[in-house]
Amino acid sequence: MLITFVSTLLLPQLVFGQDDGKSKIPLDHFYVERKAGGGIRKILRNFNFGISTGYGNTFFSHKLDGFGVYQAQGSGPQIFAGTTATRYGNWVNDVTIDKTAPLGSAFVANPGSADLGFKGNGLNIPIQVFLYYGFKRYRIGAGYSYELMSIGNLSPTSLSDKINELQPASPTGFVRKYYGMVGVSFYRLGEYLFTGDLQIGDFKPQSNFSATVTGGTYYNLGITIERDFSEYLKGFVRPSFELKSYSLPIPESGKAIDHTMNALYINVGFTYRIPELRRCFLNDCHAQINHAHGNREYRSRRHAIYKKQNPGYGENDKTLIKYRGKNKNKLNPY
Repeated sequence: MLITFVSTLLLPQLVFGQDDGKSKIPLDHFYVERKAGGGIRKILRNFNFGISTGYGNTFFSHKLDGFGVYQAQGSGPQIFAGTTATRYGNWVNDVTIDKTAPLGSAFVANPGSADLGFKGNGLNIPIQVFLYYGFKRYRIGAGYSYELMSIGNLSPTSLSDKINELQPASPTGFVRKYYGMVGVSFYRLGEYLFTGDLQIGDFKPQSNFSATVTGGTYYNLGITIERDFSEYLKGFVRPSFELKSYSLPIPESGKAIDHTMNALYINVGFTYRIPELRRCFLNDCHAQINHAHGNREYRSRRHAIYKKQNPGYGENDKTLIKYRGKNKNKLNPY
């Protein structure tokens, strides 16, 4: 009994200190240091991968500076540069040449005789993939878009009582785009985050356009409205307006027609961020937050990637605390 009592008194001195009293044994001799995610996951945790599709309406318009219009009855309009002996059709995407004898009964609007031009609409269905790096409320990234575009009939902007609509011979084709983007989140309304972003890139009409068509730089300004399905998965809607134009050379004339094809888009899609922590390996683990097993930290396996929290395991309110009261207006609730 006496030995036990003495041992109890001496044990703290033996374990937590040294005889000379110069130092203490550090706590990490007794507690294992928790290790979070690392390696490639730690590098990728701020990268967001996205995919989207949607609908677009392109506003085609051009002026026929230096060209006249030749309109034979019952056919589509043609244009000419100096003389009606050489006339051009389908000058929107792939020029055709007509050198047959002109008809005396055709209507002719000579170059400069009126403010000649055409305008119309096109249907766009884009498929887009992109990647951006997010830090604080800013983001920077790049993307690729490939979209189906169908050109509708173009109406004359003047002399519409004498000139017919222009119907492109091959109205349906594709447009490819590469772009860089920057954005900044500026407002949160409940679960919805608003981000203004700008895309600047290169576009090229393809397929139904002549190889002589030169594309160029385009600018797309939009507002992305995101909703969190979980910490890693978001859905979004992005209305935007795009500015772009292209030039189509007219053979044998030494001239080209500049076309504007500005567009209005509404895109919908998803973004996904790779979690820094691995999913918990224990099938029966009910922890809903980041937690540790041994010296390794894991994320919960109790809720799917499309849910913030599984309501079957302890969620008493369908609205999380981070989205209530003054927290609901924070740009980043996590």
